[in-house]
Amino acid sequence: MILAAAAALAAAASSDAPADVSVTRRGDGGFEAIYTLPRAAPAWGFFRSSLAAEDRQPWRPRSWTVLTPGVRLERRGAYDALVATDGGPVPRTVRVRVAPYTSELLSDYVPALRLGEDGIALFDGQFSLFSVATPAALARLGPDPEAGPIIDTSTRVRFRGGGASQLRLAGDTAGYRRGNSAGTYGLFGVPGAVEQGGMATVVDPQMPAWLAADIRTFTPRLLDHYRKLLGSPGDLRPTVLASWAGADKQGASLNGGVLKGLVLMRISGAAATRPSPPLRTLAHRYIAHESAHFWLGQMVTYDKAADNWIVEGGADLLAIRALGATEPGYDMRAALQKSLTDCLAASKLGGLSSAAQRQDFQVKYDCGAILSLVAEKVAGGDFPAFVRRLIAANAGDGAVSTEEWLALLESHAAGRNLATRIRPLLNQAQPTARGWTELLTAAGIRYRLRPDQTPELL
Repeated sequence: MILAAAAALAAAASSDAPADVSVTRRGDGGFEAIYTLPRAAPAWGFFRSSLAAEDRQPWRPRSWTVLTPGVRLERRGAYDALVATDGGPVPRTVRVRVAPYTSELLSDYVPALRLGEDGIALFDGQFSLFSVATPAALARLGPDPEAGPIIDTSTRVRFRGGGASQLRLAGDTAGYRRGNSAGTYGLFGVPGAVEQGGMATVVDPQMPAWLAADIRTFTPRLLDHYRKLLGSPGDLRPTVLASWAGADKQGASLNGGVLKGLVLMRISGAAATRPSPPLRTLAHRYIAHESAHFWLGQMVTYDKAADNWIVEGGADLLAIRALGATEPGYDMRAALQKSLTDCLAASKLGGLSSAAQRQDFQVKYDCGAILSLVAEKVAGGDFPAFVRRLIAANAGDGAVSTEEWLALLESHAAGRNLATRIRPLLNQAQPTARGWTELLTAAGIRYRLRPDQTPELL
């Protein structure tokens, strides 16, 4: 039976027909998703199956209710899945009621953002799925399902406003219209954007007034600064989407992410309800880092996961320099020193290229920023020029590897053997700061040694 099912799936895979899902807002504020599946399969797994951050449990059972008889939402291994209850194929049409899930996930974009009393931004990526020949195959899949025995002919999501509900799009709108979105939010009943300087800013009407006004004025000013240094971000129409998650908790929290042409912010906490210079600086640093990805991360991205430090560290340095140029009193040296100090501590545990295996997701920012500082120094103090050359040199495939980055670095610093000094930092633990201090010396970056023999930038 399993062999027969696999043969049938293989035959069906010759068709490029995508899975279609129509997502409509209901009168009660929820949504209904109607899937039209292109082939018979006993299970359909969801690519984006990250756990909820609050308790590390699946979030879909709290948000999704399957309405079609004979289909169950289950957790199989690392994936949520639609599974036929009788062992046969899942019906070709599946209806699901969706209550927007607005809490954070461990390692993915928030499925929904609430903006104001009635506004909802819904992420299209949560609906993307793939089929397998047997439900048991899901439990054997690793974190990259594409490496396993799956059938994926893409998922075409279509948001529908539902009655008088206003609908707009933010993110990869061109890809959404083609049916191969790299990440788009459907904005249902969300207030209009503020358009200025080629950038759209959508701010939750319930955001504290001081913070909302600051985001609206800082964001277009920042983008104009980047455009002057880095050029046009291509055909992107950059958007910042800022959501207020309430003041129920003490302190202040800011998180989010970046998609193609879209920066997401989610701010909460009682401390954010009144003007706060530290929170303002934190918000500006966040927007500056994520917006830098419109160039370093989207016009050119990293080749493999181990190369991610190139875009994250580079975006961090661009953000630090942007704030130094636009924010009176911003201490760039202190920001870079913190990156260096944290990088040295993380390097004792292993090389930068293996950080993800150690579940260390911060080191790519910290050590990546210091390596970008080296590139800035040998490029005559002009890191944006280095980034422009990086984009141009990798325009063919749009991806840059560590070796390609090192080759560009060497072209600016012939005879200094910087690549030879950097490779051990990427691949081996550094029990002492010596490897990093020798790199700083070779690059011509000024520092002094502290009593513990760690470098302090000058």
